[in-house]
Amino acid sequence: MFSRGLKHFRSGMKKVFSFLAFLLVGLFGYGQVKFYASLNTKSVPVNQNFQLSYTVENGEGRTLKLPNLNEFNVLSGPNTSQSMQWVNGNVSQSSTYSYILQPKKEGTFKIGKAIVNVGGANLESNELSITVTGPAQQKAQQRQNNSPFGFDPFEDPFGDPFEAMAQQQEEDVQPSKQALSDIDKQIRENVFVRMVTNKNAVYEGEPINATLKLYYRLNFGNVQMSKAPKFDGFWSQEGEQNPNQKPTVETINGQQFYVLEIQKYTLFPQRSGALQISPTELNMIVQVQVQSKRRSVWDIFGGAQLQNVPYKPVSNGVTINVKALPEAGKPENFSGAVGKFTFQTNVSQKESKTDEGVTYTVKVSGTGNMKTFELPKPNVPDGFEVYDPKTKEDIVAGTSGTKQADYLIIPRQPGEFKIEPLSFSFFDPSQGKYVNIQAPEYALKISGEPSKVTVSNGENILNSTSKKEIKSLGSDIRFIKTKAELLPATTFVGSPLQYGLMAAPFLLFIGAFAFKRNADKQSADVLGSKLRKANKMAKKRLAVAEKHLRENNGKLFYDEVSRALLGYVSDKLHIDVADLSKDNIEEKLRNKNVDEEKINSLKQLLETCEFALYTNLTGNENMQQQYTNAVTTIAELEDELKNA
Repeated sequence: MFSRGLKHFRSGMKKVFSFLAFLLVGLFGYGQVKFYASLNTKSVPVNQNFQLSYTVENGEGRTLKLPNLNEFNVLSGPNTSQSMQWVNGNVSQSSTYSYILQPKKEGTFKIGKAIVNVGGANLESNELSITVTGPAQQKAQQRQNNSPFGFDPFEDPFGDPFEAMAQQQEEDVQPSKQALSDIDKQIRENVFVRMVTNKNAVYEGEPINATLKLYYRLNFGNVQMSKAPKFDGFWSQEGEQNPNQKPTVETINGQQFYVLEIQKYTLFPQRSGALQISPTELNMIVQVQVQSKRRSVWDIFGGAQLQNVPYKPVSNGVTINVKALPEAGKPENFSGAVGKFTFQTNVSQKESKTDEGVTYTVKVSGTGNMKTFELPKPNVPDGFEVYDPKTKEDIVAGTSGTKQADYLIIPRQPGEFKIEPLSFSFFDPSQGKYVNIQAPEYALKISGEPSKVTVSNGENILNSTSKKEIKSLGSDIRFIKTKAELLPATTFVGSPLQYGLMAAPFLLFIGAFAFKRNADKQSADVLGSKLRKANKMAKKRLAVAEKHLRENNGKLFYDEVSRALLGYVSDKLHIDVADLSKDNIEEKLRNKNVDEEKINSLKQLLETCEFALYTNLTGNENMQQQYTNAVTTIAELEDELKNA
């Protein structure tokens, strides 16, 4: 009787605390950004593990900085999980980073504050304390299990109300099979998930917005995506979620449901046909009402009890019918742009001097598959050099915004030139036809003296060649003497020649020994030998740049350094001149397993040269440093590419 009464008492108290906890959390706990630390226990034996967790509520945490954990062994972590909860009309989202720790020794230890960045601001967690006791002993557990009371008489009869709130089942609720069926039906009718798209029939490349929505009329928590959707045939991009979103209301079959957006996607179909979006599965906890078998005085709070039930809702699959782009009327310069766009070009100046850069800008704005098409490239006249463009993108959700490319073109010859009109074409789904926009022609007037560097055409800087003067002798045949002249007679015995020939074998032996020793030393230093050879190659390629360095000619120096670097990479990686770009070079070097630091050094050096040509940067000290960097970069790349 005492045990049964105590059980009813504890069950009733759990209801009270659960009701109060939900009420307080609903009033005060949601909508505010919180960051806190927690432990799964306050005391742990030295031979057991425990869990340390950091939770960010209603915000997106970045760069978590842990406190000093030297007193523990970190066995795993961070293990991350996302959670969404809805209780009494209030929504909260949280991210948890958990670590499994093992104590190193007994004692009481303090776990300091962690720091996380949320929305640009640093938040500090609370401090924690844990007591590490002696090794766990089986006898103590048996003594507790053999207690004549059937429970620990010193245990707090009220328990932890918040722990009770999180339990999966109430102790005294044991629903029958029929009750379980009713619970399942109650959940399915009140909680479900759908994948919703704004279009079901599109053209290739036409953007589609897909949203995974959760519909509910019951309290829930701990929402996690256990099976993500598959987008075969689509190029997909996840959208950013608002951690403080509020539920909307939709009417389904005459009943109102709260609706939350779990995840947004932007899809771009890459081929025609019927493309499938596979179903998505969620893991969550749903709170339902369950009728208790027994009634007690605590049923004044309601005849049914609340129970947390695991639930795995599965969304619908979606079929998108994708139409192929028409071949009729497709422009030759079409690069795959689908949507509605504007197109414009511009030059920074129409009058310039030789060796001074002019910026040619290409810009596309509008709405469509902004991420998946390329901007057209300018056609510059012969006598100009074109550098890789500086690109700028301001695109929202992958579909709307602007793309811009700024090309640096450098005239090498004076005169009047014309940059041919540039055009951009796209397919407009609303009209079902192609649209072509043509930018104007630009006339450039270039003054000054011809550059010392000439260009065979304007496709790429590596097409440039330096002029060299060729000198020839006035006569290439020398006269042959017809009469022989006798050499004066000399005495061989005792002459220096005799002593030299006698000492020659000994000297040759010493020389061979020294040569062999030096060769062995160099062969042992394999890396040093390679670097010496590589340095010779680098200096050979940079010989012209070194000449301009001595003359303190900044423009020609940086121009030659850039030529040497790109020429070396073009030869080593077998990249055609027309395909040479920083992105292509970077990709090829990574495929050769070149060290990332060396790739970055090359990119930085090329960008420095471009910047110097933009700004007419000079200064012998800076040029000397860049020359040294160029020699080192080519030497290091030579060593790695030989082994690739």
